[in-house]
Amino acid sequence: MISEIRTDNKAGGLETFQLVIQKYSPDVAIGGLYKTPWRGSGGMRNVVAILVYLLSFSSLEGQTPLKIVSTPAQLEIDSLKSLLKNISVGPGKAEIYGELCFTYAGTVGDVEVARLYADSIKLLADQLKSESILATSNYYYGLIERYEGKYSEALDHFQQQIEYCNASGDSSRLASSLFQMAVVHQSLGNYEQSLAISYRAIEMYERNRSFYGVAITFIHIGNLFGRLKKFDESISMYYQSLTILDSLKAVLKVKMNKLRVLINLGNSYSQLKQFEKARIFYNRSLVISRSLGSMRTTATTLSNIGNVLNALGQYDSALEYHLQALSIRDQASEKDKMLVSLISVGETYMFLKEYPLSAQYLLRALSVSKEFQSKPALRDTYHTLSALYSTQRNYQKAYEYHQLFVAMKDSVLNEETTQQLSVLQTKYETGEKDKQITLLAKEKEIQAKEMQRQASLNKAIVAGLVLVILVAALVFYVFRQRLLLTAKNNEVKEADFKRKVTELEMKALRAQINPHFLFNCMNAINLMILKGESKNASLFLAKFSKLVRLILENAETSAVTLESEMALLESYIQLEELRLPGKIGYRISVDESIGIQSTYLPSMVLQPVVENAIWHGIMHKENDSKGNISIDVRQQDDQLLCTIEDNGVGRDRAQQLRDKSVLKNKSMGMKITEERLRLRSRKHMAQCIEITDLKDTLNHAVGTRVTIHIPIAEQDD
Repeated sequence: MISEIRTDNKAGGLETFQLVIQKYSPDVAIGGLYKTPWRGSGGMRNVVAILVYLLSFSSLEGQTPLKIVSTPAQLEIDSLKSLLKNISVGPGKAEIYGELCFTYAGTVGDVEVARLYADSIKLLADQLKSESILATSNYYYGLIERYEGKYSEALDHFQQQIEYCNASGDSSRLASSLFQMAVVHQSLGNYEQSLAISYRAIEMYERNRSFYGVAITFIHIGNLFGRLKKFDESISMYYQSLTILDSLKAVLKVKMNKLRVLINLGNSYSQLKQFEKARIFYNRSLVISRSLGSMRTTATTLSNIGNVLNALGQYDSALEYHLQALSIRDQASEKDKMLVSLISVGETYMFLKEYPLSAQYLLRALSVSKEFQSKPALRDTYHTLSALYSTQRNYQKAYEYHQLFVAMKDSVLNEETTQQLSVLQTKYETGEKDKQITLLAKEKEIQAKEMQRQASLNKAIVAGLVLVILVAALVFYVFRQRLLLTAKNNEVKEADFKRKVTELEMKALRAQINPHFLFNCMNAINLMILKGESKNASLFLAKFSKLVRLILENAETSAVTLESEMALLESYIQLEELRLPGKIGYRISVDESIGIQSTYLPSMVLQPVVENAIWHGIMHKENDSKGNISIDVRQQDDQLLCTIEDNGVGRDRAQQLRDKSVLKNKSMGMKITEERLRLRSRKHMAQCIEITDLKDTLNHAVGTRVTIHIPIAEQDD
């Protein structure tokens, strides 16, 4: 950089530098020499800011530009630089520096050059001792810190400008600072604050008739709706913003925000799994980004296309897009967006089973997320690291990161829930305000016409009253008949539903007390007595009576606690162990987050599955090898997800043995259980029970896994 501004003058370095300053920036030099240009770090910052002047006019001297930028952005930059030559030192020059700072940071994606222009604004404020220009420098420093992911510093700068605007009554700049602060709070995961500040900004933009400000705030609110998974509302906000932008003059910043709308529409359709529609928007935005010379939006679009390809399972292609986006963001020091790329690259390497590379990028993302205290980024990084270590079977680390993910997710979701209430309240208040304004505007007109309307109304009342009464009576009669019919239909449906549930409960009870099982148990007790094994017989009889008691107790109610259901299940397995010594081992695991005494589920839904596992899977194992049953219970939304896995002979072999058997009893337990679950499920799932055949590498059966989706029931009082 410095070598480009040296001349062939034989004078010393400082004199040469002074001459160059005087030639290109006489308005900055004071008395031919800038005040204390080399004093400490602040002096160096002053010198760097002066370099901005020289860079602004480098093309006039035939020098090579620092960065090749596509035509629209370069035209905007050249136009602004040409204005610097003919404008005097003052607020106007600070405004041009600000526009250059914004263009380099937001469009070109060159944060380093943008910072030099912000430094120039600060130097101008110091030179003129202007609080107004100093506040402007704080705005652009905040913008740069935001793009670099330094959110705390960004908020400090914006707060300083807000304090100045409040003191001076400058509502125009106040609205812009509020908007930027809302964007920073969204990046930090403070969605409630972000939304509240956004509506304050909109109110000020509307008061100042700044439709561009309203449009960009609509984009931001659309992004917040996207975080809440309310994609229809999000898409609506983007199209409202696009309508406003289409009505404005097509300057660079308007084009840039139209581009952001296209990107965000692609994001929304991607979340709705409409990937082809999303790719159309992304491809359009990629072409426009490159034509405008916006590296920031180019990187954003590349990253989004990578996400779509990941969703479609095209991981190699996705990795190329994510690495391109990361390279652009890394070079431009866009720390706020670099986090997204680091997580995406790490996740894609995980899909490609390149686990060391995946860990490298994810741990880097974790470090940067902690540095800038970005809760959404921390949440996503913890989640992806948990998935990575789980894939590698490092379950300890997977569990640790999962716990961190759950804690961070709960933090963000709590704020998002509050935000939803705030959105509804704000919409309600805004609607009421609009109604009040409309009423006030028409009040005079209503008063002027009231006498005329009153006279006409009196004539019509007498004739219309009779007609109204007749129509009202007819409507009441029809409505009442419909209500009666609806109530009757509901009663019939409810009675039919209760009848079906009762029938299934009784069938389930009969299936639980399997006659063959009872016979075998009694026969086993009798055999023990005949052999003189009175102690074993007594133990067997005690466990058998406990099982029967639990079955009958659970049958009295439609919903039981998880603790009671697990006790019944364990009692049944222990009884089978006594009947078949050495043949059965079991493990029962319930997620610690589930309250077993406060969680209710339909009674007797797990025992038929365990019975199938023992009788049709484990009992047929050869060479007296021991069978094992594992039962895992965890909660998923408003359901319990129960997985029962055995190492028996598998369904195919069990069916073959059943076909050869003389007794071809058809077990109805599983079918009845599935019908009960489907009746009780709020979501009316097509498949409440999923059965998976487990096989080894040689495609030999090694067991069966049954996954049951159990709706959490209400306590039966």
